[in-house]
Amino acid sequence: SYNTKFYNWYSGFLSSAIRHRWISLAITFLIFMSAMQLSKVVPSLFFPPSERPFLFATLEFPVGSPIQRTEAMVNDLEKFFDDSLIVAEDRPEGINNWVSFIGSGPPRYSLSSNPLPEKEGLAYLLINTTTRPAANEMIPRVEKYLWDRYPDLSIIVQPLDYGPPVEAPVQVRISGVDSDKLFTLVEEVKAKIEEVPGTRNIKDNWGKRVKKLMVNIDQPRARRAGVSSFDIAMSLQTILSGYSISEFRESEDVIPVIMRAEATDRQDIAKLEVLDVFAQASGRTVPLSQVADIEVVWQPSKILRRDRLKTVTISCYTKPGTMAMDVVHALQPILEEDSKEWPLGYFHEFGGELESSVDAQKSISDKLGIAFIIIILLLVIQFNSLRKPLIILLTIPLMMIGVYVGLFVMRGMMGFMTFLGVIALAGIVINNAIVLLDRIKLEQEVNGLNPFQAIIEASMRRLRPIILTTLTTIGGMIPLYLGGGAMWESMAIALMFGLLFSTGLTLVVVPVLYSIFYRVKSN
Repeated sequence: SYNTKFYNWYSGFLSSAIRHRWISLAITFLIFMSAMQLSKVVPSLFFPPSERPFLFATLEFPVGSPIQRTEAMVNDLEKFFDDSLIVAEDRPEGINNWVSFIGSGPPRYSLSSNPLPEKEGLAYLLINTTTRPAANEMIPRVEKYLWDRYPDLSIIVQPLDYGPPVEAPVQVRISGVDSDKLFTLVEEVKAKIEEVPGTRNIKDNWGKRVKKLMVNIDQPRARRAGVSSFDIAMSLQTILSGYSISEFRESEDVIPVIMRAEATDRQDIAKLEVLDVFAQASGRTVPLSQVADIEVVWQPSKILRRDRLKTVTISCYTKPGTMAMDVVHALQPILEEDSKEWPLGYFHEFGGELESSVDAQKSISDKLGIAFIIIILLLVIQFNSLRKPLIILLTIPLMMIGVYVGLFVMRGMMGFMTFLGVIALAGIVINNAIVLLDRIKLEQEVNGLNPFQAIIEASMRRLRPIILTTLTTIGGMIPLYLGGGAMWESMAIALMFGLLFSTGLTLVVVPVLYSIFYRVKSN
């Protein structure tokens, strides 16, 4: 059964490879290095976008905006949906329906969504469209409509994604001490991001500067009047934000009773200046203008810190067809060069998909060392040798040839799920090498063949089982590739091509490595 044309060809090819073992090894190394060059052109994506035709819109006015303004904006946007985007007889592609949340976000409806805090200036819309391409076409239309009418509105309109929640695909965090210098650097970085093709909706998490009332307390005057800073703060809070004085219970509902000034009084600076501040120590009231000066200043709507440093996070979204990692790779050398001229104490770091991907892969890679040690120990115990486990481990990188070739040819992506597929693939490659080495040992000890004959005979006898096992495994991956969607497609490609290439190379490279490690004479 082994005296066929194919087996004779394989036997002759393997014999030639062993006789010219160093040339064979050099050719394998060149193939491996050439395939690794494809890693530069294979796109990287943490998790692919969902195929469901849903959009979400997170809309937020600056801090302090009343909920009435938010509600009016949502009503205006919904009217735009009804007039221009909803499915109709003359518009087969568009919005089917939507749901709006004003003042808060929705309950967590998917893995990629995060609960949002309650804010009067916040609105959230979940939009169901007819198809994913239709959803992608609507994003710029919705953004343009809102930007033209609400210039101070923070707008995020995005399709749903698989995987854990990521605030934005591309994020750059800039940290420093002084807010003015920080914003100068932020504007420079924003300009650099705008120059990268495929970017859109660039914004920062501090928001636009807003008018604020700065109450500068004159401490000597306040002490003479018997008023403390706490008294002034409590009086302002009661007038502006409200102070809970009681609770009203109706059936099972508890309704707080809030004491607060009327809206017209809260928006009049002149009335704030004559506000009576109640001194808790003396029980007297003093006009605010006697103990403090009020001025209007422009300041960031909020100041955020990271590791106790003021930090501005610049978020950037990508146009359909542009990968977040491509934008990051374009920005990294630019920011590395520009940051050399920044003042001392100011630095940048990347967040978004890059940070999430690195963290996720690191959490797995940290455990791979333990698994690697266990595999080596098991192989050493099984073979009672160090050379055979080393031969097996040297064949593992060969699978990356097929992985990158497959992803390049089939237009797949290197992401988190592909990374998991590569780890699973390593176990299959190890199994093939173990079977082949065990057969070489059997041919020498049981059948009494010399090492060279044992290598050829074992390889021929294991050829059919290894190939059949490989083909059945690849066949099992085909449904996952065809019907698994974007989530599983790249993983299936990596498994199929990685297994196909690694099996072919294992049937040649393992015998060649065995002949080198055991100094087998080719006669």
